[in-house]
Amino acid sequence: MTPSTLTNLPPIHHLLGGHNIQWNADQTELEISYVALDSFTNPRGSVEGGMVCAMLDDVMGLFAYLANNQTPATTINLTMDFLRPCQVGTVLTKCRFTKQGKAILSLESEAWQNQKMIARSTANFMVLQS
Repeated sequence: MTPSTLTNLPPIHHLLGGHNIQWNADQTELEISYVALDSFTNPRGSVEGGMVCAMLDDVMGLFAYLANNQTPATTINLTMDFLRPCQVGTVLTKCRFTKQGKAILSLESEAWQNQKMIARSTANFMVLQS
């Protein structure tokens, strides 16, 4: 990962409080911590599912970029499974390939709080040709 990679992160990454980016090129895995804020909560006090979805989409987008020779890619579909409520605080996300093609990247990601998986997602990304 180059310094320019970290300075060109999308605005949503910063809005979600993305930090502690751990890229393992040998294992082709990415971990990013996010900060779920009070402003992300619903009337019950849990973090809105859409905010967790945004965190997982962000980690997968950055993963697709890093794992594919820093070539941009875009989400073409995404599925979400919510396993337990997300609370205000740190959310650890993890991402990896399920299949790496030349034009389509298939990914899976997970969101964790307090050593418990709170959500998981699968997505396909289309590699954008310049």
